[in-house]
Amino acid sequence: MKVFIFFLTAFFAIIFSSFSQSDTDDFDYKTQFVYGINLNTQAGLIGGFAFRYSKAINETMYHSFSLELVDVRHPKEQRRASRLTGEFFTPGKRNFLYVLRPQYGREWILFKKAEERGIQVNAIGAVGPTIGIVAPYIIDYQLTNEIVLTEQYDPNVHTSFEAVLGTSSFAQRLTDAKIQLGASLKTSLSLEFSAFKGSQVGFEAGMMVDAYSKEIEIMGLAQNRKVFTSAFFTLFYGISK
Repeated sequence: MKVFIFFLTAFFAIIFSSFSQSDTDDFDYKTQFVYGINLNTQAGLIGGFAFRYSKAINETMYHSFSLELVDVRHPKEQRRASRLTGEFFTPGKRNFLYVLRPQYGREWILFKKAEERGIQVNAIGAVGPTIGIVAPYIIDYQLTNEIVLTEQYDPNVHTSFEAVLGTSSFAQRLTDAKIQLGASLKTSLSLEFSAFKGSQVGFEAGMMVDAYSKEIEIMGLAQNRKVFTSAFFTLFYGISK
Protein backbone atom coordinates (compact mmCIF):
# COMPACT_ATOMS: atom_id res chain seq x y z
CA MET A 1 0.00 0.00 0.00
CA LYS A 2 2.87 2.40 0.82
CA VAL A 3 4.40 1.66 -2.59
CA PHE A 4 1.11 2.47 -4.30
CA ILE A 5 0.76 5.79 -2.40
CA PHE A 6 4.32 6.72 -3.41
CA PHE A 7 3.63 6.09 -7.10
CA LEU A 8 0.30 7.94 -6.91
CA THR A 9 1.99 10.98 -5.33
CA ALA A 10 4.63 10.97 -8.06
CA PHE A 11 1.88 10.69 -10.66
CA PHE A 12 0.14 13.89 -9.56
CA ALA A 13 3.44 15.72 -9.17
CA ILE A 14 4.28 15.00 -12.81
CA ILE A 15 0.80 16.12 -13.92
CA PHE A 16 1.21 19.51 -12.26
CA SER A 17 4.73 19.95 -13.64
CA SER A 18 3.46 19.19 -17.16
CA PHE A 19 1.06 22.15 -17.00
CA SER A 20 4.01 24.54 -17.24
CA GLN A 21 5.23 23.14 -20.58
CA SER A 22 4.60 25.54 -23.47
CA ASP A 23 6.05 23.63 -26.40
CA THR A 24 3.49 23.71 -29.24
CA ASP A 25 5.16 21.35 -31.70
CA ASP A 26 2.76 18.48 -32.40
CA PHE A 27 3.80 14.86 -32.49
CA ASP A 28 1.03 12.63 -33.82
CA TYR A 29 0.69 8.88 -34.19
CA LYS A 30 -2.17 6.91 -35.73
CA THR A 31 -1.92 3.69 -33.74
CA GLN A 32 -0.32 2.59 -30.50
CA PHE A 33 0.11 -0.74 -28.73
CA VAL A 34 1.08 -0.76 -25.05
CA TYR A 35 1.64 -3.52 -22.52
CA GLY A 36 2.45 -3.24 -18.85
CA ILE A 37 2.41 -4.47 -15.27
CA ASN A 38 -0.57 -3.65 -13.08
CA LEU A 39 -0.50 -2.74 -9.39
CA ASN A 40 -3.81 -2.30 -7.58
CA THR A 41 -5.38 -2.09 -4.14
CA GLN A 42 -7.16 -5.46 -4.55
CA ALA A 43 -4.02 -7.54 -5.06
CA GLY A 44 -0.47 -8.09 -3.90
CA LEU A 45 2.63 -6.25 -5.09
CA ILE A 46 2.04 -7.30 -8.71
CA GLY A 47 -1.67 -7.28 -9.52
CA GLY A 48 -1.56 -8.52 -13.10
CA PHE A 49 -0.89 -7.55 -16.72
CA ALA A 50 -2.48 -5.07 -19.12
CA PHE A 51 -2.54 -4.63 -22.92
CA ARG A 52 -4.10 -1.81 -24.92
CA TYR A 53 -4.40 -1.01 -28.64
CA SER A 54 -5.38 2.55 -29.61
CA LYS A 55 -6.31 4.01 -33.00
CA ALA A 56 -6.80 7.67 -33.85
CA ILE A 57 -10.29 9.04 -34.50
CA ASN A 58 -9.08 12.62 -34.91
CA GLU A 59 -6.20 14.79 -33.67
CA THR A 60 -7.29 14.73 -30.03
CA MET A 61 -9.18 11.46 -29.62
CA TYR A 62 -8.47 7.73 -29.91
CA HIS A 63 -10.61 4.68 -29.48
CA SER A 64 -8.99 1.77 -27.70
CA PHE A 65 -9.35 -1.95 -27.11
CA SER A 66 -7.76 -3.26 -23.93
CA LEU A 67 -7.34 -6.52 -22.08
CA GLU A 68 -6.35 -6.98 -18.45
CA LEU A 69 -5.71 -10.07 -16.37
CA VAL A 70 -5.53 -9.50 -12.62
CA ASP A 71 -5.64 -11.43 -9.36
CA VAL A 72 -8.26 -10.17 -6.86
CA ARG A 73 -7.76 -10.85 -3.15
CA HIS A 74 -9.86 -10.36 -0.03
CA PRO A 75 -8.61 -7.68 2.41
CA LYS A 76 -8.66 -10.22 5.27
CA GLU A 77 -6.23 -12.62 3.58
CA GLN A 78 -3.13 -13.32 5.65
CA ARG A 79 -0.58 -15.94 4.64
CA ARG A 80 1.12 -18.21 7.14
CA ALA A 81 3.53 -21.11 6.94
CA SER A 82 2.54 -24.70 7.61
CA ARG A 83 4.22 -26.01 10.74
CA LEU A 84 4.58 -29.44 9.14
CA THR A 85 5.99 -28.55 5.70
CA GLY A 86 6.87 -24.84 5.79
CA GLU A 87 4.68 -24.19 2.71
CA PHE A 88 2.63 -20.99 2.78
CA PHE A 89 -1.17 -21.03 2.78
CA THR A 90 -4.02 -18.60 3.53
CA PRO A 91 -6.26 -19.65 6.45
CA GLY A 92 -9.97 -19.42 5.65
CA LYS A 93 -9.58 -18.84 1.92
CA ARG A 94 -12.30 -20.53 -0.15
CA ASN A 95 -11.61 -19.43 -3.74
CA PHE A 96 -9.16 -17.60 -5.94
CA LEU A 97 -10.62 -14.88 -8.14
CA TYR A 98 -8.81 -14.20 -11.42
CA VAL A 99 -10.36 -11.44 -13.51
CA LEU A 100 -10.17 -11.05 -17.29
CA ARG A 101 -11.35 -7.63 -18.55
CA PRO A 102 -11.79 -6.97 -22.27
CA GLN A 103 -12.78 -3.31 -22.63
CA TYR A 104 -13.61 -0.73 -25.27
CA GLY A 105 -12.70 2.86 -24.47
CA ARG A 106 -11.90 6.38 -25.59
CA GLU A 107 -8.76 8.39 -25.00
CA TRP A 108 -8.71 12.18 -25.02
CA ILE A 109 -5.37 13.99 -25.38
CA LEU A 110 -5.18 16.68 -22.70
CA PHE A 111 -1.56 17.72 -23.30
CA LYS A 112 0.52 16.77 -26.34
CA LYS A 113 4.22 16.16 -26.19
CA ALA A 114 6.79 17.44 -28.63
CA GLU A 115 8.64 14.94 -30.81
CA GLU A 116 11.35 13.02 -28.94
CA ARG A 117 10.72 14.97 -25.70
CA GLY A 118 8.08 16.17 -23.32
CA ILE A 119 5.12 14.52 -21.65
CA GLN A 120 1.73 13.59 -23.09
CA VAL A 121 -1.28 13.36 -20.78
CA ASN A 122 -4.39 11.40 -21.85
CA ALA A 123 -7.72 10.93 -20.10
CA ILE A 124 -9.16 7.43 -20.56
CA GLY A 125 -12.62 5.98 -20.06
CA ALA A 126 -13.48 2.35 -20.82
CA VAL A 127 -16.25 -0.20 -20.26
CA GLY A 128 -16.69 -3.87 -20.99
CA PRO A 129 -17.56 -7.29 -19.63
CA THR A 130 -15.78 -8.81 -16.65
CA ILE A 131 -14.96 -12.51 -16.79
CA GLY A 132 -14.42 -13.76 -13.27
CA ILE A 133 -12.56 -17.08 -13.03
CA VAL A 134 -13.46 -18.51 -9.62
CA ALA A 135 -11.00 -21.30 -8.80
CA PRO A 136 -11.33 -23.36 -5.59
CA TYR A 137 -8.62 -22.99 -2.95
CA ILE A 138 -7.57 -26.62 -2.52
CA ILE A 139 -5.44 -27.76 0.40
CA ASP A 140 -3.79 -30.96 1.60
CA TYR A 141 -5.16 -31.58 5.09
CA GLN A 142 -3.77 -34.24 7.40
CA LEU A 143 -6.78 -35.86 9.04
CA THR A 144 -4.77 -38.63 10.72
CA ASN A 145 -1.22 -39.94 10.41
CA GLU A 146 -2.37 -42.23 7.59
CA ILE A 147 -5.06 -40.06 5.92
CA VAL A 148 -4.44 -36.84 3.98
CA LEU A 149 -7.43 -35.11 2.37
CA THR A 150 -7.06 -33.00 -0.79
CA GLU A 151 -10.13 -30.78 -1.05
CA GLN A 152 -11.42 -27.21 -1.07
CA TYR A 153 -10.61 -25.30 2.10
CA ASP A 154 -13.62 -25.00 4.42
CA PRO A 155 -12.90 -23.18 7.72
CA ASN A 156 -15.91 -24.91 9.27
CA VAL A 157 -14.33 -28.31 8.57
CA HIS A 158 -10.59 -27.67 8.44
CA THR A 159 -10.35 -26.08 11.86
CA SER A 160 -6.72 -26.91 12.66
CA PHE A 161 -4.08 -24.70 10.99
CA GLU A 162 -1.40 -27.16 12.11
CA ALA A 163 -2.93 -29.92 9.97
CA VAL A 164 -2.61 -27.99 6.69
CA LEU A 165 0.27 -29.39 4.63
CA GLY A 166 0.08 -27.17 1.54
CA THR A 167 -2.00 -26.04 -1.42
CA SER A 168 -2.73 -27.23 -4.95
CA SER A 169 -0.95 -26.21 -8.14
CA PHE A 170 -2.24 -23.48 -10.47
CA ALA A 171 -3.24 -26.10 -13.07
CA GLN A 172 -5.23 -28.08 -10.52
CA ARG A 173 -7.14 -24.95 -9.45
CA LEU A 174 -8.17 -24.15 -13.02
CA THR A 175 -9.45 -27.70 -13.60
CA ASP A 176 -12.37 -27.06 -11.25
CA ALA A 177 -12.78 -23.33 -11.92
CA LYS A 178 -16.13 -21.72 -12.67
CA ILE A 179 -16.92 -18.61 -14.69
CA GLN A 180 -18.81 -15.66 -13.19
CA LEU A 181 -19.76 -12.89 -15.63
CA GLY A 182 -20.08 -9.22 -14.80
CA ALA A 183 -19.29 -5.73 -16.10
CA SER A 184 -16.42 -3.30 -15.59
CA LEU A 185 -15.85 0.45 -15.76
CA LYS A 186 -12.52 2.30 -15.79
CA THR A 187 -11.54 5.96 -15.57
CA SER A 188 -7.88 6.97 -15.57
CA LEU A 189 -5.14 9.36 -16.63
CA SER A 190 -2.15 8.21 -18.67
CA LEU A 191 1.26 9.90 -18.81
CA GLU A 192 3.71 8.87 -21.51
CA PHE A 193 7.27 9.88 -22.29
CA SER A 194 9.16 9.38 -25.54
CA ALA A 195 11.85 6.72 -25.08
CA PHE A 196 12.98 7.06 -28.69
CA LYS A 197 11.11 7.64 -31.94
CA GLY A 198 8.20 5.27 -32.28
CA SER A 199 8.19 4.09 -28.66
CA GLN A 200 7.02 5.40 -25.31
CA VAL A 201 7.23 4.54 -21.64
CA GLY A 202 4.78 5.76 -19.06
CA PHE A 203 2.16 4.93 -16.52
CA GLU A 204 -1.59 4.97 -16.11
CA ALA A 205 -3.43 5.54 -12.81
CA GLY A 206 -7.11 5.57 -12.02
CA MET A 207 -10.14 3.73 -10.65
CA MET A 208 -11.72 0.42 -11.67
CA VAL A 209 -15.15 -0.99 -10.80
CA ASP A 210 -16.19 -4.63 -11.35
CA ALA A 211 -19.79 -5.71 -10.70
CA TYR A 212 -21.13 -9.28 -10.74
CA SER A 213 -24.69 -10.62 -10.62
CA LYS A 214 -24.02 -12.44 -7.35
CA GLU A 215 -21.62 -12.41 -4.43
CA ILE A 216 -18.27 -14.11 -4.97
CA GLU A 217 -16.96 -16.04 -1.98
CA ILE A 218 -13.23 -15.53 -1.65
CA MET A 219 -12.97 -15.99 2.12
CA GLY A 220 -15.02 -18.17 4.44
CA LEU A 221 -16.37 -16.70 7.70
CA ALA A 222 -15.97 -13.18 6.26
CA GLN A 223 -18.04 -10.65 4.35
CA ASN A 224 -17.76 -11.11 0.59
CA ARG A 225 -18.98 -8.84 -2.19
CA LYS A 226 -20.36 -8.72 -5.69
CA VAL A 227 -19.08 -5.19 -6.45
CA PHE A 228 -15.32 -4.58 -6.31
CA THR A 229 -13.70 -1.13 -6.52
CA SER A 230 -9.97 -0.52 -6.71
CA ALA A 231 -7.37 2.12 -7.43
CA PHE A 232 -4.70 0.98 -9.87
CA PHE A 233 -1.33 1.97 -11.30
CA THR A 234 0.06 0.45 -14.51
CA LEU A 235 3.63 0.82 -15.73
CA PHE A 236 3.71 0.40 -19.50
CA TYR A 237 5.84 0.37 -22.65
CA GLY A 238 4.27 1.45 -25.94
CA ILE A 239 5.01 1.20 -29.66
CA SER A 240 3.36 3.71 -31.98
CA LYS A 241 3.11 4.33 -35.72
